[in-house]
Amino acid sequence: MLRKIRRFYWKQRDRGLGRQTVMAAVGAALFLMIILGAVTKSVIMPKNESRKNAARTETASGTAIGAEAASGGGVAIEGVEASVDPDDETTDYTADDSNNDVSVDMTDLEPFLGFMSETAYEELKTQLVQICQERNCSSVRKLTYQQTQAFDVASFILLPDGSVYQCNYNLKSCQVSVSKTDYTEVQINQMKEKQLQEEQQKLEQEQKAEKQKLQKKKVEKKKTIKKKKAKKKPVKKKVKKKRTQK
Repeated sequence: MLRKIRRFYWKQRDRGLGRQTVMAAVGAALFLMIILGAVTKSVIMPKNESRKNAARTETASGTAIGAEAASGGGVAIEGVEASVDPDDETTDYTADDSNNDVSVDMTDLEPFLGFMSETAYEELKTQLVQICQERNCSSVRKLTYQQTQAFDVASFILLPDGSVYQCNYNLKSCQVSVSKTDYTEVQINQMKEKQLQEEQQKLEQEQKAEKQKLQKKKVEKKKTIKKKKAKKKPVKKKVKKKRTQK
């Protein structure tokens, strides 16, 4: 086939019609491409249009079904709301009002963060809020007196009504608990003063013992220096004078 086309082209070129032959071939090719494109378009476009129409129809039917379901649900909800008893609503509101949290000022509890973990501190606040709700108190205050023994720290918390609660905290396990005591603020302050006096006496005794120890060292040091000086002194030899004979 290609040989025939070449021979035909060469004959036309020899006649001086080579350029016209090429242009005619290009035009024929373009014409064929245009015809093929038109045929393809006329076949494919109707199929796409039919698919689009079918999709639109399905979407419209689905939307209508959804709207009907929604309207049916709305009717059901309205029926439920209509069946609610007004007395029940009043009871619920009363229960909500009775469970309102009491606002408790806990700013004076911040010293606990100096030795307590954040988790234990939050647990302490939760327990104190419950206690304040029961006793209708709006604030709490940490007293300065503390008892320490190994890993256990006992602190005392004062409520506005005068009651004193003890907070027990373990530094190792981070466990915290709160319990009521029979102490008063005055008694806790007296315990604090007694603790300070005992600490002062202990400090004075330690200072006194340290002072005596230093004095003893000074005395021993002086004795040692004297002994060393005594050893270093040269022994003077006694020289006998000869008597001169007259």
